[in-house]
Amino acid sequence: MEWKTKITEMLGIKYPIIQGSYGGFGTSAIAAPVSEAGGLGMITASALKTPEGLRDDIKKARSFTDKPICVNLTVGMCPHIDEMREVAIEEGIPVVETSAFQATDHGKRLKEAGVKWIHKVATVKHAIVAERQGADAIVIVGMEGIGFKSVDQLPTLTSITWAAKQIKTPLIAAGGISDARGFLASLAMGAEAAYLGTAFMCTKECPIPDRHKQYLADVAPSDPKIMKKVLSPPDPKDLEKVMKLKGKIPHSEWLMKLERVLLKEDPDYHELPEEINEEVLMLAPGSLAVSGLDKVLTAKELIDSIIHGAEEILQKGVFASIRA
Repeated sequence: MEWKTKITEMLGIKYPIIQGSYGGFGTSAIAAPVSEAGGLGMITASALKTPEGLRDDIKKARSFTDKPICVNLTVGMCPHIDEMREVAIEEGIPVVETSAFQATDHGKRLKEAGVKWIHKVATVKHAIVAERQGADAIVIVGMEGIGFKSVDQLPTLTSITWAAKQIKTPLIAAGGISDARGFLASLAMGAEAAYLGTAFMCTKECPIPDRHKQYLADVAPSDPKIMKKVLSPPDPKDLEKVMKLKGKIPHSEWLMKLERVLLKEDPDYHELPEEINEEVLMLAPGSLAVSGLDKVLTAKELIDSIIHGAEEILQKGVFASIRA
């Protein structure tokens, strides 16, 4: 069957499946295979460190696939972000995702250049703001997802269904999605695409250690390490402490402290290794999306399993009694 949504039409992709951004390892190694398989792969600019590195990685992706590829710009954390944005434009990237903080100026520049602008948020309130600012599509990450946490964040089910009543801009559901059931559920909730982070980490092409991929395939969502990291909000005391530092220390240093609080880590811990390794990865053990993972697949195998599984569910007519 043909999977046509506002997002597939807007971005020119076969399936409404988008790969999430990865701060330390989101390179063409995973983005290109996802795009080639019919989804939207995403290169995370900060993972390449320099504009020249990003340009080279975009060219590397283009040598592997001619399908659309996205670039993520994490506001406040991406080095040389203005230059990174211009590289994406110059290299003909058709869609750029901004995230973490307000990105109005970046969005305006991207739209002027004819680039589609996706903005990623954690709350419906911020999604409404992004719509007012002109975003072409909005990712809303529910509590089930890993990464930054807002004290106002709600579960994916609640966030998407609530937002769909208020927002006309195409929505993309993120947080806890990794299989056919979650994919179909995201569309039924009102999203035009599903956004998968942890699921694509658990693929053969993702440039992280195989041991961590197997961990994602084996661990249960009820594991205390997963539940504590994913479902608990940021520590209010740490958040208050960092907010009081705003304007009193260099802005870049303040943003790094805030990032660590939102990730529920020690805001005063700076000695992170330069290279991504198993120790760093275990700081972010995955999202509740591990509920749908049981083996390490290629990116194509993962996408195919989601699409074929969704089609089988629809063909069985399991919703017939509900429609009746």
